[in-house]
Amino acid sequence: MNKTLLILAVLGLLTLFTSAYYSAPADSRIGYKAPSLVLGDKNNDLSPLQQQRGENVLLSFWSSDDPESRLRNLYYDRLVRNIDRVVHVSVNLDRSESVYNAILEVDDLDRSTHFHSSTEVRESIIKSWRLEEGYHSFLLDDEGRIIGIDPNSMKLISMK
Repeated sequence: MNKTLLILAVLGLLTLFTSAYYSAPADSRIGYKAPSLVLGDKNNDLSPLQQQRGENVLLSFWSSDDPESRLRNLYYDRLVRNIDRVVHVSVNLDRSESVYNAILEVDDLDRSTHFHSSTEVRESIIKSWRLEEGYHSFLLDDEGRIIGIDPNSMKLISMK
């Protein structure tokens, strides 16, 4: 009986250590690998983060319902245009795509780096990126790890 328990315990530990070694946890906190980002069928389920693999990415989440996040997105859009070591990827979480398109025009945002999430995946994005209490921007290194949340201009300018 004791031998069986010992074997089960050893197998359990091996499974635990093996799974921890082979899969890095994803979380929206600093130091963790960024959660996945799929925007929905309109974008062919291709993540804008996959398109920027190997680059430093500033990922901004925003909505017209949250003026602070909209202004922060506009600020980052203008700032990153002059920083060649950081790519800005912006995700709008408005329920209305027509509102999103109107804001792109009014704010003169770069359409190639701005995306609108479909309604079907909006809640999963909010949950996986921990945006329930407000929208944020995440600075990701070239390996997809989060190295900053709502970074200031000095942090972005100093990126390698």
